Amino acid sequence: MFNRVIIAGAVVVMTALGSMSAANAGANRININQDGRANELAVQQEGANQEIQVNQRGRRQYIRSQQRGRRNRAQFDQRGRRNEAWSQQRGRNNDATVDQNGNYNSAGVDQYGNNNDAVVGQYGNDLSTAVVQDGNGNLVGVAQIGNGHSATTIQEGRNNALGVIQIGEGQETVVTQTGSGNVTLVIQGGF
Repeated sequence: MFNRVIIAGAVVVMTALGSMSAANAGANRININQDGRANELAVQQEGANQEIQVNQRGRRQYIRSQQRGRRNRAQFDQRGRRNEAWSQQRGRNNDATVDQNGNYNSAGVDQYGNNNDAVVGQYGNDLSTAVVQDGNGNLVGVAQIGNGHSATTIQEGRNNALGVIQIGEGQETVVTQTGSGNVTLVIQGGF
């Protein structure tokens, strides 16, 4: 209860400050639902019409999200213990979604530019994903099922599409796309 009161107060202050700095450009929105023990959240919004949605259930979950620009959206759903997620968005119309179910998972999305979309789904334990999108109109989807997977994806350019699917145990991938119009699909499975 104490954590909820502190976070609710901080959210009210940050939302008010974000709305004041945005002036008539549009209100920023933060929606938080935390259930469990010792969960943490840090958010910052600058600009207009930004949205952050957080749903955390479990123990010692951590989320950090920063938005600068217009019409960026970040959505987090974490269930389990000691999961960590973060996003950093600078630009317009970027969308980041992280869904984690398990323990000791980490996922991060950094978006610089406009109209980028990243979706990360992690279901298991000790999973790690890092997504960097630097450009415009890029798309990334990462799905990890099992334990001990690691995925790093970097997109520099425009209109690139990248998918990573990891199933089983201990898969690792690093993919970099530079330029425009690249399409990559990585599927890893095994034990």
